Amino acid sequence: MAKNTHNGATGSAAPRIALTVGDPCGIGPELVLRALADERSTAARILVVGDEGVLRRTAREIRLRWPFASVAPEPPRSTRWSRPHLLALESRCGEDGYGVGLISAAAGGSARAAVERAVALVDEGVVDAVVNGPLHKESLAMAAGDEGGHTDLVARLAGVRDVGTLLFAKDFATGLVSGHLPLREAVKKVRTSRIVDRLTLYEEYLRRVLGRAPRVAVLALNPHCGEGGRVGTEELREIGPAVETGRERGLLVSGPFGAAEGFARAAAGEFDLLIAMHHDQAVVAVRMMCGFDSAAVTVGLPFVRTTVTHGPAMDIAGRGVASPDSLLRAIELAAHHARAPAAGHPDEGDAVRAAKGDVREVPAD
Repeated sequence: MAKNTHNGATGSAAPRIALTVGDPCGIGPELVLRALADERSTAARILVVGDEGVLRRTAREIRLRWPFASVAPEPPRSTRWSRPHLLALESRCGEDGYGVGLISAAAGGSARAAVERAVALVDEGVVDAVVNGPLHKESLAMAAGDEGGHTDLVARLAGVRDVGTLLFAKDFATGLVSGHLPLREAVKKVRTSRIVDRLTLYEEYLRRVLGRAPRVAVLALNPHCGEGGRVGTEELREIGPAVETGRERGLLVSGPFGAAEGFARAAAGEFDLLIAMHHDQAVVAVRMMCGFDSAAVTVGLPFVRTTVTHGPAMDIAGRGVASPDSLLRAIELAAHHARAPAAGHPDEGDAVRAAKGDVREVPAD
């Protein structure tokens, strides 16, 4: 899968993006409709992939405009379209439909089918990037017996097992050394070899996006950077040596810094990229600084893929109060990155890190 390596639309046309609705029982349908009503979504030409019935019901119940130029089971034949189109999947719900806010195998199957179709559209050259709405892991597991998450699914569909996550907020990005893991397991990932691997992966991606070498700060794991080994030794044994290795390779990297200092200095414009040691070290700070005005990019795929930085929020589904800010940021990022050589082009001399057959030894989380 994912053989397509063309990551930008021809000429001045906006990039074409496949946007999946996510879990049809969550806030995904509302987010999609709200995002398409916002002019920021015009950064891309959007092909929504999802259930027509769910979207029509949502538009009717929370009084949102129907935004689609067409509804069909296949993408538009012309490449000159501009208004959003809906690629309608076959409904997988029963007689009672998808219950708003409910976890179900039918909803998980619908969400998975949309992701599968979106990745296939990239492979077929129909779209240039993928943006994913939020899905529910439990529903996904009920549908497919799969305990993995959204990113794991996309990576498998693309034939890749080594991917990383960059969170984009304000004017800097934060890369995760480990993803959705229990904290005790995440701490085990704080090893020099893995930090160097993630540092290199994220630096290369951001270098292509920025068109220059990013300024990188590596965060500490322990309070006050371990206080010289009195409050933990990871900074001395693992993180510090990783920073030195990065410098030896010519990267503009410094640290380790305490998380509070690192985020404050990045927010002040001193750094382009932070490397966080675990999931919540990054996500809590980003959420406090930016609310939902942030998005995640999966790095290591042979195409651009972005997603929201929140879940399907089953507790507020159907109430008409969900914010589309993260989805809009994901759309803007996908459009911008699809225009840059961020996913790698074989004819540019840089190997595509995530191409099939180029499986690396650091497993995905």
